Amino acid sequence: MSRILVWFPHGFHAPRMGSQVRALELVRALCGTSHEIHLASGWNPPDSGSGWPLEAMDAMRELGVKDVHVHRSRLDDLLGWASRMMVGRRGNAPIGAWRFTPPGQVRWFGRLAKRIRPDLLLMNYSVSDPMVVAAGFDRKRCVLETHDLVLLNKRMVASVERALPPPPYHPEAVPRELLDLNWFHRPEFEDASDREIEVCSMYGLCFCISSREAERIRARGGNVVHLPMSMACGPVGNSRDGAAILAAGPNAFNAQGCLWFASKVLPSLRARQPDFVLELTGALSGKVAPIDGVVPMGVVPDLAERYLQARFAICPVFGGTGQQVKIVEAMAHGLAVVALAEPARESPIVHGVNGLVCRDESEFAEACLALWNDPDMRRRLGEAARETVRTELNVDKYAARVRGCLESRIQWK
Repeated sequence: MSRILVWFPHGFHAPRMGSQVRALELVRALCGTSHEIHLASGWNPPDSGSGWPLEAMDAMRELGVKDVHVHRSRLDDLLGWASRMMVGRRGNAPIGAWRFTPPGQVRWFGRLAKRIRPDLLLMNYSVSDPMVVAAGFDRKRCVLETHDLVLLNKRMVASVERALPPPPYHPEAVPRELLDLNWFHRPEFEDASDREIEVCSMYGLCFCISSREAERIRARGGNVVHLPMSMACGPVGNSRDGAAILAAGPNAFNAQGCLWFASKVLPSLRARQPDFVLELTGALSGKVAPIDGVVPMGVVPDLAERYLQARFAICPVFGGTGQQVKIVEAMAHGLAVVALAEPARESPIVHGVNGLVCRDESEFAEACLALWNDPDMRRRLGEAARETVRTELNVDKYAARVRGCLESRIQWK
């Protein structure tokens, strides 16, 4: 029996973020093989949503994981915090920075790998690369799940955070240029991921959620497989007669996109459709000032009920790397999604078939108006959206592709 050691930096048993959903599906896929699976992770408070309470570890073992190994070091926590403070809001920490891989964690992982003696390392995120070196592994015998380009992502996030005022956010209190759809088309972002792409190309196999990022790694000679986000479909029976919905965590890209919608789209939309209402769910809703037409819902433990009632979903985000999981999630629950062109490129949306893709605020407003007033269109696009996820992005197909890649795309046994 071959042995696989998987690294993910924090807990994911009860996923709240897209990366956690992805990690859980990856481990499920591996547990469906004959290999012995070990999971290594970092420590977070058990009640943080990204920690490892005892019941989460037990659940992983029930899933088929041999053991869960969690590293905790107060010194590493302090060093990581200090590294983040030194970098500040510049967002230019390199691979090897303590904010990603503090020294104690790297040494611990190296010792763990030597004790377990895995045949294959499966690492999540390129910034975990120093841990592969500490384990004494040839990268060509390792699989890297990239998720997204971390260094580029951090630089983009930092640029938005520098421009955002303290919460609660209101569209009239942010710089106008922050709400320009060309905000990220600047030279400072052009070379942010060059080193990261080079590191990714060194691995025996890379899984990429983004087709564009996969192409960049492939162009550097990397062995890469494009594996978009998988998702289980939600319950059927949508009424599609409630408000529009935006599910948004508290990250900078969501804040920027929400403020863009409130500033550029909502005023003209409400002028033409006074009863238009957007439900804003997730932690971001607690950081946004009151806005006419936006109903803050807070963190909803189970979004399925909200999706069943919602007319359609919107994705006004125009920054970020990887893939917008909120698009796939809404589609899996039978909703048409109105999205800007940038995130739609890495989504399963086909304009006019299972969703609507918009180039600017005028098209976004028109798309929202069309769906708001046309129940037949909402049903047709929503049902097509669910069917797209069911046939193209279902979890069983994803698991089969992961297992097939381990058998045919990398030499490790």
